[in-house]
This record gives sequence, C-alpha cells and structure tokens, in this order.
Amino acid sequence: MNIDHPIKKPQRRFQDPGEIDPRLWEECATRDRSEICVRASVRFDLERGCYLVPFLNRKYEVFPGERLIERQDSRGEEPLSFQLYLVLVTYLLRAQSLGLSGRMVTGAELRGGSFFFRGPHALFTEPLERRFGSDPEGFLGAGLRLGGGKTDFGDASFRLWPLPRIPLGYILWSADDEFSARVGVVFDASVVEHLALDVIWALVNEVGRALLNEAKSREQGAAG
Repeated sequence: MNIDHPIKKPQRRFQDPGEIDPRLWEECATRDRSEICVRASVRFDLERGCYLVPFLNRKYEVFPGERLIERQDSRGEEPLSFQLYLVLVTYLLRAQSLGLSGRMVTGAELRGGSFFFRGPHALFTEPLERRFGSDPEGFLGAGLRLGGGKTDFGDASFRLWPLPRIPLGYILWSADDEFSARVGVVFDASVVEHLALDVIWALVNEVGRALLNEAKSREQGAAG
C-alpha cells in the first residue's frame, strides 16, 4: 500500500483516531526531527517529546511515541477527530520546504482533483452555504476569528492558514432572488506537493467544521 494514502478502505468512513495507519506513526517517531521541523515549519518540544503544530488559531501537540495528539490549551478535554489526526501526522511527514506558487486554484484544477472531489469526496461547502448563505458578515467574522485575513472576492471572502505551508481561500456568493448561495474553496497550487488528495479533503472538512463551530459559539455567546 502507498503510505502517502493511509486510508485503507476508501469506501469506509474512519472515525477513531486509533485507526490511523501505524506505519505513519512509526515513520513520525523515527524520522529526523530537525528535518521534519524545517520541512513542515514547526517546532519540537524536547522536554515534552512532541511536535508543536499550529492549526488555524490553535496549537496541537503531536506525540509520535504515544501516538497521541492533544490541543495545547485543552489537555485532552476535547476529543479530536480521525481526520484531524490524519491531517496533522501526514503534514509532518509529507510537507516540503517550498514557497507558495502564488497561483490559487480550485480543487478541480489540482492534479486528479476533478475526479476525486466528487460524490462522497465533495469538498465541505454545502453546510457552509446553508449556514452562511444569507449571512456574509457572519461568514467573514468566523474566518477572521480563526486567524484569517479579509480578501476582496464575492460577497465575503478570507484567506486562512490552517497549516504553516498551506493557505486556503474561502469565497461566499450570497443567496439572492435568482441564485442559491455558493461557497468556493481555493488552494495555492503547491498544496499537492504537501498532501495527497484524500488528506486535502480531510483538511477542508476540518476547516469547514471549525467555521461552523466558530459561528455556533458566537451565537451561544450572544444568547448568553
């Protein structure tokens, strides 16, 4: 099996972080730490024995020896998903010391993306369209609170850095009398040098859920 594609059975949706391919953990534990840190633009905490990986506006501790990931400010109180585990571990192993291409593209424009990002692997946009289709200010606010920067596309747009070498652009075209709302996700073309398509899909899922959670938290805070 190609270790760059650690999901063993594409037809099955993995849920448990313990189902991550053990060979990924083994490689993460044995690879040269300084090499990983340079390529992924992260740090290693010698005292705690973990990589410190920024993801959106949070930082995660990746412990290769224990095959464990924790959010730095929650200490295990928040259960982490299989997809977040997959994204963070794979990023550590596959990120390259490359600059951005400067060319933002859609998923369909990535190598193999027009075939991959369909059906069960469609990018996570429909839930965002439902939630933010008539709320461009809420969409932009959620992106900014996750560390994004405002851009000038559509009715609301921003650029996020979920990982140090991987930016994502989000664009909302609001619903009106003629058209339904539409959300677009764009990538720097270099993303395929860092992550396989299945991991890019998982990354977009995680970022999309973070945007929805940010909006929900804001609503609950206002109601309280």
